[in-house]
Amino acid sequence: MAVRYPRLDVIFSDYRAVARVAAAPSPTPAAPAPAPAPVITTGPNGLAIDPEQRLATVDGRQVELTFMEFELLAHLVAHPLRVHSRRQLMENVWGRPDNGDTRTISTHIARIRRKLGPEHGPAVATVRQIGYKYDPRLAAA
Repeated sequence: MAVRYPRLDVIFSDYRAVARVAAAPSPTPAAPAPAPAPVITTGPNGLAIDPEQRLATVDGRQVELTFMEFELLAHLVAHPLRVHSRRQLMENVWGRPDNGDTRTISTHIARIRRKLGPEHGPAVATVRQIGYKYDPRLAAA
């Protein structure tokens, strides 16, 4: 009767698995890097969003935004006049499903409006019972 050594079987099966992986063909080369995102502007002296450098400027002055404030504003400005529900914003900007807590979005929108100032803050408009939109026509000229 043959003696079995289970620990050796595990070790040798691991070596066989490593040998199969090493013998597999190498993956195809990576795709070229995507083109840099364009700067989004809303007018000659309006709001400008530069996703590449993560800068938001209003009338030539830089606006200090947190990571999520920038992401939310960039998303709204990239889709002007489109109404976004709170659920859509939670999924598209935060990257997670809506858990029913919409105060997070409301708080971020209020901070963005405050930081944009009285001339450009109203451009981030509330659509009652639905969500928010960015309307550059609402910014004071």
